[in-house]
Amino acid sequence: MNVLLFGAGPLALAGIIVAAFVVVAPGKGSASSLGFKAGPAPSTQQISASPLATDSASPSASTSPSKKKHPLPSKTVPRTIPSKAVPRTSPSKKKASPKPTHKAGGGRVTPHDLGAPNFSGYCQHIGHHDAETVASNAYGWRCTLYPSLALNVGSVCAYSYHLSSSQVIDVTTSFSDPNAWQCWRVNRYLGALDFASYCAAAGQGTSKLVANNAYGWYCTSPSAPIDTNAACNTLYHVSGAVSRFTLYTNPNSWQCWG
Repeated sequence: MNVLLFGAGPLALAGIIVAAFVVVAPGKGSASSLGFKAGPAPSTQQISASPLATDSASPSASTSPSKKKHPLPSKTVPRTIPSKAVPRTSPSKKKASPKPTHKAGGGRVTPHDLGAPNFSGYCQHIGHHDAETVASNAYGWRCTLYPSLALNVGSVCAYSYHLSSSQVIDVTTSFSDPNAWQCWRVNRYLGALDFASYCAAAGQGTSKLVANNAYGWYCTSPSAPIDTNAACNTLYHVSGAVSRFTLYTNPNSWQCWG
């Protein structure tokens, strides 16, 4: 308004007077001397409550994180040690299994008659149809598919009683009867039957052949057919031996089994 009424001159003059006063009296150029009154200084309490004071202050004990404490066990329980340690068996030192005394199906037996051979079952087993007889003697058995092929009765006995050929033998009690065959369970072959030695050992003189077949052996004193089973027992000092011939037409084909 002064500028509008009086122009800029009076205002410039007033500014010069104030500046000169400040230069001439430097200690008296405070704000109060110029008519400005300072307000009260902020109190200490106000400063401490200011945000700056709060940020710079150390955190109180209540807000500081507490140190974690790991509680110790009240009592340590010792490990129980067994009074006697059991040694572990090393895989490389396994205890060997005891070996069987006899092989499967083995073992000594008392020689005995198992029964008749199963001719029909054997022929069916080998695929040769059925069994039949083509002659009225021990060698008359055939399979119907091959009637000209004589059967091995020892093999028929082994099949019939599920044994090996070394455990069973075929014995005929009458060559003239096709049904007189027997299968005997045995342990081993003892040897050939020596008729002369038997007759001498039995005190019956010597041996003689009265017919050219397996049944032709006699002792001379007294003259009588020889009991072939008794002869085997005497010659080989056993009991329960069984005798057999392998070929009816060969008098020297007798064997002793025990």
